[in-house]
Amino acid sequence: MNINLFTPKLSFGNKAYDVKQSTNVTSPKLSELKSDTVSFTGGRATVADYLEAQVAAASPRLERIATTYLDILESVAFKLKDRGVSFDRAYCEMHPVKSPKSYTSKVVRSGKFKVPDTIRATLYCNNPYDLSVLTDGILPEMKKRGYVLADTEMSIKDLIKRGYVPSEDELKDLSKEKIVPDLDIRLADVSDEVTNLPQKLRYSISKPQKSGYEDIQMRFVRDFDKRKNPTNHELIILFGPHYSEAKFNESNRVYGIVRLFNELNMKFTDSTLGSHSQKAKRYVDLISQMFTGKVSQKLYANAKNKDLYDISEEIPIVFSDVDKKMFENYFSGLKDRVLSLYKDAKKAAVNSESVKKQLTKEYRQDKALIDKIHKNLQETIEYYNYQSDLKSTKV
Repeated sequence: MNINLFTPKLSFGNKAYDVKQSTNVTSPKLSELKSDTVSFTGGRATVADYLEAQVAAASPRLERIATTYLDILESVAFKLKDRGVSFDRAYCEMHPVKSPKSYTSKVVRSGKFKVPDTIRATLYCNNPYDLSVLTDGILPEMKKRGYVLADTEMSIKDLIKRGYVPSEDELKDLSKEKIVPDLDIRLADVSDEVTNLPQKLRYSISKPQKSGYEDIQMRFVRDFDKRKNPTNHELIILFGPHYSEAKFNESNRVYGIVRLFNELNMKFTDSTLGSHSQKAKRYVDLISQMFTGKVSQKLYANAKNKDLYDISEEIPIVFSDVDKKMFENYFSGLKDRVLSLYKDAKKAAVNSESVKKQLTKEYRQDKALIDKIHKNLQETIEYYNYQSDLKSTKV
C-alpha cells in the first residue's frame, strides 16, 4: 500500500495513537490499514516525522512494560545461574525500548509497520550450544511468569531449509506461509540436536549470519494478552559480555555503514554480465565482503573465544597497504559505474526535462551517500589499524 500524504493509525497495545494531519493535507483520512506494508515514496520525510511522533507518544507506556520484562528476565537468570545463564541489568536498561528514530528508520527500510523488537533485552549463556538450557530452563521459567513464545509466519520455502517436509499440497505453493513459534536458533553445529527439541520447535534452527554472528533470538507475548496484536518482547541470547561488545562495535563500524548502500536511489537490478548495474552491484559486494572478512568475522571469533572458551588471544584486525589500495579502487569503480548509470538514464529520458531534473537530484543524493559510506569505512580502517598499533607497542 502506498501512503503519500497521510499516515494510518498505529496501535501500541491497548491505546491507539492518532497522527494529526498537517494543514496542507487534503487527502481523506485512512480509516483502516489493509496491509502492514507501506511505501514511503512521495511524502517520505513528512510521513516519517508523523510516525516518529506516534512512537514517541507511545514510549512511556512501553518503558513501563519493558521494566517489568527486565524484572522477569533478572529473576529467570538468577534461577538458572548454575546453568551458566546471567543477566546484565545495566546493559539492558540502556535501550530496552527501540527509540522513535530507530523504529521509524526500520519501518522506512522494511516497508512494514510491524517492528517485532520494539521491546528487547539480552541474556548471556556461557554454553548456548546446550539447547536444553533453552528448552528445559529459559522457556519453562518464562512460561511460569506468564511469557510464552509468540507466533510468526514463515514460508514453506524457508521452512524446507530448516528440515521441514512439506505435503503435496504445500509443494504447489512454496510461498504459502505457516504459523510457527517465533524462535530462531542461529548457532553453528547444533543441527544434530534437532531431535532433542520439542516437536513444535524442530524447525527453529537456522544458521549463523555471514558476518559470523551467532545468537538465539525469540519473541515472547504475555499469555494473558488476548489482543489481536499483543506487545512483542524480544530476547537475544549471546555467549557473554565480550560478544555483546563485539556486536555493538560491528554494528557501528561495519554493518550500520554498509547497510546504507540499500538506501541508494539507483537500484542495481540489471544483472547482465558487464553492465554498469552488474558491476556496481559487484563493487558493493566486494566492499561488504572485505569488511565482513577483515573485521566482522574476527570480532565475533575473538569474542566467542573469550566468552565460551576462556581464550584471551585475539586474531589481529588490521588493513594492509594492499587492502587499503583495493578499498579505494572499489569505491572509485563504484562511483564511476553509478555515474554511468545516471548518464544512461538521462539519455533515455531525452524528451522529459522533469525526469532529467529528478535524475540529477537523485544522483547528487546518491553521490553524497556513497561519499559518506566511503568516509565512514575509511574511519573504520583507521580505527582498527590504530588499535593494532597500540597492541603491538604493548608487547
